[in-house]
Formats: sequence, C-alpha cells, structure tokens
Amino acid sequence: LGLSACSGLLKKPEIDLVGVELASLGLVEQRFVLKFRVRNPNAADLVLRRLDFSAELEGRPFGQGNAMEPVRVPGHGEAMLDVTVTGSLRTLLDRARVARQEGREKMSYRILGSVDLENAGVLPFERKGELPSFCATCAPARGRSGSSSGDKPL
Repeated sequence: LGLSACSGLLKKPEIDLVGVELASLGLVEQRFVLKFRVRNPNAADLVLRRLDFSAELEGRPFGQGNAMEPVRVPGHGEAMLDVTVTGSLRTLLDRARVARQEGREKMSYRILGSVDLENAGVLPFERKGELPSFCATCAPARGRSGSSSGDKPL
C-alpha cells in the first residue's frame, strides 16, 4: 500500500532549523541560507516535493521561503535542506544582541509552514527551538545562563 492509502499511519516528518548563514550582503537587502534537518520517523522513504515556510527569530518575522526541489528522506533517516531567503542582517544582529543582553547564549526561533509529500499530500507544520546567538560583538551575557532543554547542538 502507498502512503496515501495508509495516511492515518503516516507520521509527519520533523523539520528543524539548524543554522543560518549569510549568503550575500547588499545595501538594501541580504540573503541568508537557512539550513533545515528533515527527519523521517517512518519506515518507508518520504519524498518531500515542496516546503513553504515563514521564520521568526526571537518572536519577530525574519523571512519566508520555499524549497521546490524534491528531496528523498530515507526511512528512519534524515536529509539536510538549504533554503535561501531574503532578510535583514540588522534584524538578525538586533535579535542576537537582545538575547545576549538578557543573558542568553541562544536565540529562539519558530518555523511555520507546510510540507508537500509525494503520495501523502500537503501537511502543515510548526517547529520551535533555539539557535546559538552569533553576535560576537554584542554585549556579553550577564549573570543568567540560557536553557538548552531538549535542544540539540548544531
């Protein structure tokens, strides 16, 4: 049976943001590569046909994007997916600075979107987590230590 016939048994893939890299720097806009880890909790391979999402850092909109190249995620395995988005370096650095000023070594993120799976259709997803704060020139952390409960290091 295909996954569509067993859609009640299909577990959604787990999609985590594991990195943000600056791809290009322009006067008005900057492009970033958001790195996603897609985990497949199912025994059968999944083919991700499309991923659409919006990303927030520290509760503020950061960027929107989509990936339209098919990606095969092996059963009980994972795949990495890089997606380019347009965002603001100033927003990224401001959010990192605020996190550091509050004594946190990490910034919170939220990804909200949908994933289109071959033979299973479109499934919504939402994921929250933390990324290391990459603001080396911001004010140092003061007194409080950040929490990393349940988060995996990059």
